[in-house]
Amino acid sequence: MPKSTLTTPPLDREAKRRLAVIRHVEEVSGNVAMSCRYFGISRQAYYAWYRRYQAEGAEGLRTTALPVRDDP
Repeated sequence: MPKSTLTTPPLDREAKRRLAVIRHVEEVSGNVAMSCRYFGISRQAYYAWYRRYQAEGAEGLRTTALPVRDDP
């Protein structure tokens, strides 16, 4: 019987979209500004995603929960 291993769940829709944008820059256009305009995102958002992608791989592109604000 095969040993059970923990597998990571597949990427969510947003993470796949972020990965598609990064791959488009790397493999198709090579131009960040043009790719961001094509996908309708800001360059700041692209570079935030790209930093997370470089640090953590595709797992870093997953949607993260925002902290809850405790306003009175």
